[in-house]
This record gives sequence, structure tokens and C-alpha cells, in this order.
Amino acid sequence: MKNSLSTVLLLLFIFLFASSCKKWLDVQPRTKVKSSVLLKSEQGYKDALIGCYSLMKSQSLYGRELTFGFVDAVAQQYDTYNNATYNNVSQFKYLTEAPVRNQIDNIWKGMYNTIANVNNILDNIDKDKALFTGNNYELIKGEALALRAFLHFDLLRLFGSTNLTKLSIPYVRTLSTEVTPREAGNLVIELILKDLQDAATNLNVDPIKKGLKSSTDEFLNNRHQRMNYFAVKGITARAYLWKNDKVNALANAMEVINIGNQIFPWIQTANIAATADKDKDLTFSTENLFALNVFDLKTIANTWFISALPQNQLFRGSYYYEEMFETNTVGSNDYRLLFTSRLVNYDYVLYKYYQPENYKKAYSEMIPLIRRSEMNYIAAECNVGVDNQKAIDYLNEVRLNRGITIPLDNNLNEAAIREEILKEYRKEFQGEGQIFAYCKRTKQEFFPTHYITLTDLHLVMPLPDNEVEFGK
Repeated sequence: MKNSLSTVLLLLFIFLFASSCKKWLDVQPRTKVKSSVLLKSEQGYKDALIGCYSLMKSQSLYGRELTFGFVDAVAQQYDTYNNATYNNVSQFKYLTEAPVRNQIDNIWKGMYNTIANVNNILDNIDKDKALFTGNNYELIKGEALALRAFLHFDLLRLFGSTNLTKLSIPYVRTLSTEVTPREAGNLVIELILKDLQDAATNLNVDPIKKGLKSSTDEFLNNRHQRMNYFAVKGITARAYLWKNDKVNALANAMEVINIGNQIFPWIQTANIAATADKDKDLTFSTENLFALNVFDLKTIANTWFISALPQNQLFRGSYYYEEMFETNTVGSNDYRLLFTSRLVNYDYVLYKYYQPENYKKAYSEMIPLIRRSEMNYIAAECNVGVDNQKAIDYLNEVRLNRGITIPLDNNLNEAAIREEILKEYRKEFQGEGQIFAYCKRTKQEFFPTHYITLTDLHLVMPLPDNEVEFGK
């Protein structure tokens, strides 16, 4: 990588903590200081970590493009023919259209900029261990290691081939002006897994392992939304599955599944069927292993979904939604239909990120990045061909907790089970950017509802020009 450190932010956000009822990440920057000043105290390290999360909330990253924006448009999740921003994206015009290249370049730069800020923490924290009280050294280091792995893994999923012997991305492990060369995908995935293993070791002290999500200490509050121990296990399961190591993928997924009901309980019907919009938990927040609080989500959702102008609105034709949810048969009561709203012309628009007035604080301003249900899908996939009944049972557990009372046929063959897993990804992760990675990893012939034969031309994002010029 031509170290984007010539342009990287060497200034990190400082955040002033508000009252304990404030969300951990639902704060805005007040000022900036040089990292040499910032990392002089425990509070400085806390603020630097918050700054990394804040960078991730940018609309060029998880605040739009890596969730409901670019990656969902690539995966054909919208009808974009009237949408100037995403129509060229959905037509795979990666090499010919400057606006599309700019979107991709901004993702690359934003991700490596965030990684640089994470590395600034990791480069310094060990020598400053004496600054920390309680378990804060382990928590901060563990979260930073996990964030570095998470960000690199998403870069690999976008910019790397599923043929892991091919050259993919740089794995940047220190803040430096030196060029970091690209590595083969199999080395990158091992570095990701090493960081995740080290993160889990540090996060063994995470209060969430005892079921403690809340605290009067603002830094320890809302552990279920932070990069906590079980989020690390979930990401590790994802990464092993990308490597096609189903034994370890299943083991990590099961660690989450086994504690799911105690710490990340399934959404309750009452929290979906509430009369007032402000009381509806549209992101199924109790199930989130890791989520970002995006303070301007209402504006973002209005721009692209709820009150969007025709040239912005991201919608999908009614045929595709009704086919996806099987509304004429088993899916008519699927809770996930509440993710959507039918327009006057019978198209559907995503309502997952709707922010009504006086929205309940526990639900508001939240974009999920990894959820409990995915662990069931990973467990199901790992059991296909090994124990098909277990695979079906894992899918039925999610379906039952989505209001689908008719179970899958116990006699489904392997191909049929895989088809049901794909259906579940389509329904469950609308607006979360996961369908692209799933279709890429499982080598789908085409994206659902879009019959263009997929190759690396569609599935591997082009590197920024300066990476091609200066990288190795």
C-alpha cells in the first residue's frame, strides 16, 4: 500500500463524556489534538479508541457505503435506474466511470485511515501499560486489535479474490510512512485470525462475559454494542468460513449461540408489534453483537429511504420482496417485513433505519455490523452434509423467532438447505451489506434476481490507481 499515511489523519478525535444515559458512541467531536499529546493518559487512550469508532461511522464507510449503500447496490438489492449515485454501481462500472471509482477509492482510503488510527493506539499501548486502571488496558487493546482485524477483513472481502493464493491487500500492522506491500489472501486471513485470537485473549476480562452490558462507568457501558468478546467470536467465525475452515468457524459460532439467550436474546414480539413507531425495535437491537451509533442516522435515512427525493430513493420492486419473503405462503407474518414499507406504487423501501420522533433510546441511531442470527446461519452452513437435521434446526430457530411458525421440511437435501440459507441472508441482512460477501464467498452463479454470471470482474473491487502505481 502506498501508505495512505501521507494523507492519513494523525489527529485523533477527543470526545467529552456526557451523562451515563448517553450512548457510548452517540457523541460528536469537540476538538482535536496531536496523538503525541492524546496518548499520555488512560483517558486519552479511551478518547483515541472512540475516535476510531467515529471514523467508521462516516458515510463513505459503515454510515452508508459499506452497509446499505455501495455494497448493497453492487449486490443488486435495489432498483437503481433513476438513481444517479448507484445506477452505475449496480451495473458494475468499476473501471469506466469516475464517480464509481471515487466511491471505491474513498472506501479504501477511509478504511486504511481508520486502521492507521487504530495502529497508533496499538503501537503505544504496551509501553504505557502503567497508565491504566482496572482492566482498561486489556479492554482497549482487545478492542483495537479486533477493529484492526475487522477492517482488514472487510477490505479483503471487497478487494481480494476468494482464491486466497492471489495477491490481495496490505495488512498494515504499524503506523509508518513506509510502503506496506500487498499480501496473498491466505496470509492476510492468517493475520486477521491472529489479531482476533489476541483480541479474544485480552477481552477475556470483558464484563459482557458475565452478562454485564451496562455500567455507571461510561467507558464500560453498552458493551453489547462495542467490539466486545462475543463480537470477536462472531467475526472469527466469519473469517474462518472465508478460509473454508468449517470446524473452527462452527466452534466460534457455537460460543455465541450457547450464550445467546442469556446475553443477546431474540427480539420479543412486543418490541416489534408496538403500536407507536417510537417503541418499535426495527434493528432487533437485543440481538446485535456489534453496532455503531450514528448520530445523524435520521438525516441519512431520510435522504436515501424515508423522505428521499426520487433520484435518491433506494427501493425494490414488489415482486422481488414478495418472492423473497414468500408472502403468499409461510412468510406472511415474518417480522422482517417491518424492515420495509410499501410505497404507493407498490414498490418497497427499507424502513430498518427509520428514526421516528422521540424514538426509544435503546433502539435509536443504530446500524448493526454483526448479529446473533448470523451465527445460526454459519452453524447451519457448517453442518450441511455433516448433519443436515442440525442445519435445518439452526435455520428453524431463527425463522421461529421471526414469526414464521411453519418449520422447514426435515427431508431437505443439501442443495435445498443451502437455498434456504441464501433466502435467510437476503431477508435478514437488508441494508447491512452482507449479501455481497455471502454471494462472493459461496461462489453464487449470480446475485439473487440479477442474472449476470459473476466473475472476479464483478466481485473484486479495483485498487485505487496510486496503489497500483506504488504498491508491490
